[in-house]
Amino acid sequence: MLTLPATNATANDYLHELTQAATAEQLWQHPEWQKLLHYKPGFFPNSYKSQVDAPRFFLAEDGKTDPQAELDATLAAFFQPFPEDLDAQHLHPQCVFVARYQWLKQTLGFDSSRLPQHSCWRFEEWMQALNPQGITLIFPTAYINSPASMFGHTLMRVDSKDQTEQTRLLSYAINFGADTGNDGGLAYAVKGLLGGYPGGFSVQPYYLKVREYSDMENRDIWEYQLNLTEQETRTLLLHAWELRGIWFDYYFFSENCSYHLLSMIETARPDIELTNQFGAWAIPSDTVRVVDEAGLVEHVIYRPSRHATLTHRMAGLEPQQISTIQQLAMAQTTPEDKTITAMPVAQQAETLELAHEYADYHQDNNETHLHQLLQARSALGVASPKVDVPGGTRPDQGHGTGRSSLIIGREDGYSYQELQLRPAYHDLLDPTAGYASGAQIIFFGLGLRHSNQNDATRLQYFTPVDIISLTPVSDISTPISWQFDFGLIRKHGQQHNRMISTVNGGAGLSWSLMTNSTVYTLFNLGIDANKHELRKGYAAGFGVSVGMLTTINDNWAVHLFAQSIDYTAGDAHNEKQLGLEQRFSLSKTDTLRMQWTRQRQLGDDFSNFNLSWQHFF
Repeated sequence: MLTLPATNATANDYLHELTQAATAEQLWQHPEWQKLLHYKPGFFPNSYKSQVDAPRFFLAEDGKTDPQAELDATLAAFFQPFPEDLDAQHLHPQCVFVARYQWLKQTLGFDSSRLPQHSCWRFEEWMQALNPQGITLIFPTAYINSPASMFGHTLMRVDSKDQTEQTRLLSYAINFGADTGNDGGLAYAVKGLLGGYPGGFSVQPYYLKVREYSDMENRDIWEYQLNLTEQETRTLLLHAWELRGIWFDYYFFSENCSYHLLSMIETARPDIELTNQFGAWAIPSDTVRVVDEAGLVEHVIYRPSRHATLTHRMAGLEPQQISTIQQLAMAQTTPEDKTITAMPVAQQAETLELAHEYADYHQDNNETHLHQLLQARSALGVASPKVDVPGGTRPDQGHGTGRSSLIIGREDGYSYQELQLRPAYHDLLDPTAGYASGAQIIFFGLGLRHSNQNDATRLQYFTPVDIISLTPVSDISTPISWQFDFGLIRKHGQQHNRMISTVNGGAGLSWSLMTNSTVYTLFNLGIDANKHELRKGYAAGFGVSVGMLTTINDNWAVHLFAQSIDYTAGDAHNEKQLGLEQRFSLSKTDTLRMQWTRQRQLGDDFSNFNLSWQHFF
């Protein structure tokens, strides 16, 4: 009984020594501590605020905003008695905040006789299961039909020791995502923009993510192996353990999946700055780009989706063989049919393989039929050829997602100058290297125009969302092409020059005439609203838009388009547009455009011709 107060006094003395040493060295200002706690500078000088929003991540009452108080509280927590109950031991601060403990131990040189290091058996079992040697940053490309993934996504794979290409899928992946519940539509959009969802890290088998992205969503995957050392890898995983069950407010554009993975990499190598390069938005391809520019990428591997592989293998086949494959896949014929058995053995094998892949791609749940195709294929006894699907330009090597444009033009007999800004992401005529062909995603585009007609500068348009997906019909599938946009715009024929609210949507089909040319037809619904500019305050109608998009070479692309819409409800009128635009690339960051249109808006006919210089950033 007499030794207990003495022991406590000794612990308090040593805690006081450590606290004084931490204060003398101002450890709370070191980048290692700042990044382990996710602190960012506050609004006022010498103020801080952590981006972690889960209260239990902090041991000090004001730890979210006071790095020094949090460091002092962390040191004090390490002196707490260690439980004898095995199930309670993993709750001890040394076992909860393992990255903090290891860094402070190394920096302050803990005396193990005065501050014993306790065994954290659950953490050690977790690390043994991971068996880590390195980290790979994974980038599944954009999936335009999913709002959460239309810019792409990033996650990390923990590469194990003695791992091979064949066993790589058995590794574990670290993913950051939002818990959106069952929300969808408007609620999903609003909460995602305003940080209304909690986001957190999870660890799960990598093959499940590959199946989700590559097979189910048909997304190509790029793997960026990082050059982190084994110790840096361990530090990153120590911090990943600390973040179990910890949540951050999730913001769709800024503090998203890609942003927080950058913060994880910063804990492993604190001398680099990755997250500070992003403010209002963090696009996944841009985050991969800064990782590469920081010298962290050692090797890159392309993993094609099932759709990309099937498309590549069927591209050079004769129409008759494609028809046979489709009939086999849909069980309209059998492997014993004479048209198949008469083929050379190598061609039979290819036909049966592709028929199985085609049926599986279209989610044929007839297991008997799929097994029959596999059994017939294996009976041939010939090896499958190695399929090398070209990956094209890496996503991080494409143009920057932000764009500014300077325009000079002439409209309806008057000259004008216009400045356009687009934070994200890509339009149909932008250089396609590193991006999905036929996909347009524009967020928060705006144009400021100065017209010589009245010597006035006004907001010409503001488009929060403008999305187009042109996926051509192929031998594999018949996807729907579609478009949607809404925003504010000024039109010819207005009486008061007020901004008109517009919403437009449409769907149809597109076709690939040749390798670099796509034609499309979309049937559209358009709604305009403004009580001052439109009779009855609104106009609604249906129409059609057609076009042809051609990439002549890497530096030159052409878009010919036409649209007509009849507004039959509200302010009845007809609007038409015929246009031609061309893009010439000067470099990776700069392009020139030329556009001519002939239009009718609100009863006015006019022509527009303009030249623009566009800079990507």
